[in-house]
Amino acid sequence: MSRRLGCLVPYSLAVLLLSGLLFLKKEATPAGGPAARQPFWSPPGPRRSPCAPNRTVADVSLSLPGRHRLFLTYRHCRNFSVLLEPSGCAEDTFLLLAVKSQPGHVERRAAIRSTWGRAGGWARGRRLKLVFLLGVAGPAPPAQLLAYESREFDDILQWDFAEDFFNLTLKELHLQRWVAVACPQAHFVLKGDDDVFVHVPNVLEFLEGRDPARDLLVGDVIRQALPNRNTKVKYFIPPSMYGARHYPPYAGGGGYVMSRATVQRLQAAVEEAELFPIDDVFVGMCLRKLGVSPMHHAGFKTFGIRRPLDPLDPCLYRGLLLVHRLSPPEMWTMWALVTDEGLKCAAAPLPQLPEGRVE
Repeated sequence: MSRRLGCLVPYSLAVLLLSGLLFLKKEATPAGGPAARQPFWSPPGPRRSPCAPNRTVADVSLSLPGRHRLFLTYRHCRNFSVLLEPSGCAEDTFLLLAVKSQPGHVERRAAIRSTWGRAGGWARGRRLKLVFLLGVAGPAPPAQLLAYESREFDDILQWDFAEDFFNLTLKELHLQRWVAVACPQAHFVLKGDDDVFVHVPNVLEFLEGRDPARDLLVGDVIRQALPNRNTKVKYFIPPSMYGARHYPPYAGGGGYVMSRATVQRLQAAVEEAELFPIDDVFVGMCLRKLGVSPMHHAGFKTFGIRRPLDPLDPCLYRGLLLVHRLSPPEMWTMWALVTDEGLKCAAAPLPQLPEGRVE
C-alpha cells in the first residue's frame, strides 16, 4: 500500500503544477475599467446571444436579488451551441458516467480519469463512457488547453453558456439532448459532480440483473424538503418562483443513477418543463409529472460521511456506491486504499443520514 501511495505523489504534484500554470495566464483589463457585467447565462467575451431578454418579466421581478432577476429574464433561452464534443457511445455501453465539471477544474477531471472513471478490471468487463459537462468560464484556463484536453481524452462536452449555479439546469437539458443523439443505447446513466468518489463495482453490482427498459432513478432521495427563503444563500427561492410548502421528492444532485427508460422519458419532460434554478429539484419536478418515484439507497452519500465516523475510512467506502465532496488528493488516496487487496475491514453498519437539504 505504501508503494501505491508513493506513486501518487509525483502524479499529484504534476497535476498541481499544471493547474497553477493555467491560472497564471490572465487577460489584461481593457482600458476604461472592467467590462460591463453580462447576464449569468451569457459566456464571457464579445459574443452576443441571439436570445433577447423578456423585459416584461424583468420589470415585475425588481424586488428579487440580481441573480434571480437575470434567471427569470432569460429563462426562455434554452438553445446553446456545442463548443467541444466527445465521440458517441459504443453500441454495448452499459453505464454512461456524466460528470458536471467546470473549465478550471483540471485537477478534478485528472483525478477521476485516473481513479474511478477508468475502465479495465475496475469496470468488471462492462463498457463505461466518461463525459465531463462544461459551460464557459472566462479566460482561465485558456480555450486551447480545453481543446487539447478534449483531443487527448475524448471526454469533454462543452456548451456555449456561462458556468453558474443557476445554469446547472441548462446542463441537464443539454445533456438529455446529447444522450438522445449520441448515447441512446446506454443501459444506465450516472450523473454526478466532479468531487464525488464512485465505487463503480458496487454500482455495477447494484445494477446487475436490472432491466434498463424499466423506470429507475436511485440515489440519496430527499423528501419533504422546504424551499429556502433566506435571501443570503444560493438555494434561496422566493414564493413567487415556487409557492408550494415542500419540494417534490428528488435525489441529491451530487450523484444518482437512471435507467435508459427513465432517461428517455425525462428527455421529453425537461423539454416541456419551465426551467427552475436548482437542477436536482428540477429533475424531481419532472419525475413527479412522469409519475416516477425516485428510489432511496443508503449507499449514496451526497452529503458526505458525517462525524463521528471517519470521512476517509476506506472500509466505509468499500460498502458504499457514491460519496460526495472529496478533493483530488483525497480521491487519489481513497482509490489507492479501496483497491488495495491487502485492506482488512471489519463488518460495520452503514450510517444513515437525515432527509432534507441542510446546506
